[in-house]
Amino acid sequence: MRIITGKYRGRKIIPPEGSDEIRPTSDMAREGIFNVLQCYVEGSRFVDLFAGSGAMGIEALSRGADEVLFCDTGRQSMQLLKKNLHGIDGKITVTSRDFRDALRSAKGKWDFVFCDPPYKCDYIAEIAAIVKDRDLLADDGMLIYEHDNDFRPEVPDGFECVKSRKYGRATVEFYCRKVNVCAVTGSFDPFTKGHRYVVEKALSMFDKAVVLVAVNPDKKRLFSLDESLEIARESLKDLGDRVEVDVCYGMVADYCNGRGINAIVRGCRNKKDFAYEKEMSGYNFERGGVVTLITETKEEIADVSATRIRESLREGGRELDDVCESAKDTVEKIMENKTHEEKR
Repeated sequence: MRIITGKYRGRKIIPPEGSDEIRPTSDMAREGIFNVLQCYVEGSRFVDLFAGSGAMGIEALSRGADEVLFCDTGRQSMQLLKKNLHGIDGKITVTSRDFRDALRSAKGKWDFVFCDPPYKCDYIAEIAAIVKDRDLLADDGMLIYEHDNDFRPEVPDGFECVKSRKYGRATVEFYCRKVNVCAVTGSFDPFTKGHRYVVEKALSMFDKAVVLVAVNPDKKRLFSLDESLEIARESLKDLGDRVEVDVCYGMVADYCNGRGINAIVRGCRNKKDFAYEKEMSGYNFERGGVVTLITETKEEIADVSATRIRESLREGGRELDDVCESAKDTVEKIMENKTHEEKR
């Protein structure tokens, strides 16, 4: 056994002897796993449960991982780990605790949790439950499970299998946290405080919201798509990774189906809005099975209007009270550029 690439490329790893209970991940499987993870290992935090020889964790360190937690309870494994880690640099923790205790005592967020228990044992549901309960996995982190080809594990609650690979006798599954995502749709010409309120309501119900700037070729825009995206992103930047801003060129229901999004959240200010939203809700459900949740706008922003902003700007005014504070400078700069272009 050797380290495949990186800082310790070619370094020999002393393998375990004899027992099928201590079965190292093959070089082929290890290379395949890190081919999947290759763009994300550098700077990561990596957990190597049932570490055995420590080859997986050492491979992660070789490829630039910042920190690795090695966990195993076997006496032979602990002896192997100490030998194989000799001369390896990095932030390393080795624990002989039971995997349950090791996970419960782990601090902070981890990018990868790799588990390769003896093939006769099925711990994935238990591991996933602890990882979920303690919120150990980074937002884009992965729980990686190696098992015998003959075993068919159920996808752990709260996770989804994003990849599955076979390497000889072994199957490796890559699980990500299952994220409940909704879409918040509109022309957003421009994005307003009212739109921001709808996004905040969406985030109270879902883990993530995709703000979709819908393209309507029959509708003349004041702000281009790129400008609308920029204003929306400035308006929402404090919400971090929970919000994504994107463009929808076709039907919203088709976009949602393509992204696995099952719900749309829309705002409603009055009876006229509600009638329109109900009609669109029926269409999106019939076309793609996408449910629309309609939320009422709170009274203090019920009069916020993108139309009023556009009318003011077209007439040379700068009525920006309805624009989010964080996006006002962006709107001002865009309008200044438009004015200069018109003068040319």
